[in-house]
Amino acid sequence: METKGVFAPTTREEAIDRYEAVGPAARVIVRETAKAMEFDADEYDERVTSGVVETARDATFAELLVVHLADRDEFDAWLAESGFDPDDLIELGSEHVDRVAWHPVPFADAVIATTFQDGPDAAASTLRRNAFGRVYRDVFAGGGGSDDGDGSDDAVADDPAE
Repeated sequence: METKGVFAPTTREEAIDRYEAVGPAARVIVRETAKAMEFDADEYDERVTSGVVETARDATFAELLVVHLADRDEFDAWLAESGFDPDDLIELGSEHVDRVAWHPVPFADAVIATTFQDGPDAAASTLRRNAFGRVYRDVFAGGGGSDDGDGSDDAVADDPAE
């Protein structure tokens, strides 16, 4: 089994803390990208909205999620030993494909998995986006954001020329 990624939150609170922690980095990424695209201050103010920063934050968090990759037999063995009920599994793709990428979300009683034949990096990225959309988005929308780097309009007010 291969494991990639940084974040493997086991509680809702830990997920929220990690999400909040990537807010400032997402803001910097957006600002530096706008600079590289040579946005002047007016274009920056017009195009870099709170939604842009929020999207960068969502994508950054998702791409840092821990993903396990293995063959089908290893995945089935992991699932049997994991304590997750097989009904907790949300599997995307075909059960007839040789390899599986998965991300367990203990606090949501869910394991999100996707099958793949080739392209483990693409499978991991697809899985992360699905895990974010199926589990984490609701967690973050439902509670526990702060005003510190959350993608609000204040978070994008920095001048790109700084």
